[in-house]
Amino acid sequence: MKTFFLTLCISAALLLSAMAPLQAQNLTMQQQRELSEINTMLNSNPEVISSMHQGLNNYLAQLTKQEALLSENQDWLFNNPVHPTLGEQDATHKIIVFTDYDCPYCKRLEPELEKLITKHPSVQVINILVPLRQQQPPGARTSSALLALDLWRSNKAQFDKAHPLLMKKSGLHTAASLQQIAELTASTDFLSASVQSKQIIERNLAVFTGLGLRGTPAIMIGEQVIPGFVTLPTLLEVTEKEFALR
Repeated sequence: MKTFFLTLCISAALLLSAMAPLQAQNLTMQQQRELSEINTMLNSNPEVISSMHQGLNNYLAQLTKQEALLSENQDWLFNNPVHPTLGEQDATHKIIVFTDYDCPYCKRLEPELEKLITKHPSVQVINILVPLRQQQPPGARTSSALLALDLWRSNKAQFDKAHPLLMKKSGLHTAASLQQIAELTASTDFLSASVQSKQIIERNLAVFTGLGLRGTPAIMIGEQVIPGFVTLPTLLEVTEKEFALR
């Protein structure tokens, strides 16, 4: 599987080319220019070659590990009904968003994602819940992520009511905010998290960290990963190019 860390991959490929040149016809004009600049820098600073070589080898080993992990978890991420989604269930194209109900940038991203699927109904957003900022609020028997998963798996009508409330909450969720949302959505029975949802969160976090991701939101569109918050124009540009949408 091709790497999805686009920017790092290009840099790595260019550095590798500087030490073991590829045939010219395999490089674009821009890559040839950049390769020439790298060669010039290395020739001018030969003392960095050994450390750069070791660093690149380490990077490529980690990259191979990440690609294997992504391949291993392809079905877990893309073909798994346990993850909440936005958009049509039979949508042709799928993008992954690692998200956290306690993350302010994830909350800002949500309306941009809704605009994206409104413009392109053939795109579905799969939310992989990773509670990075807090695992569970003090005094609570669940968390925002666990409550959402339990509702999604058991009662999607209640989830559809709770999801925007979970995203709307300013700052970190508390036991009181979860109680209030559960009362507003008639879902107080879910204020004690299920074992199944805890297991889903554990695997989500393992995949997230294994892929070398560090923060939320992180958006996977095809072979690309967009870290952090972006606005609709960027989402449209990458999605339309990746999936050949008009």
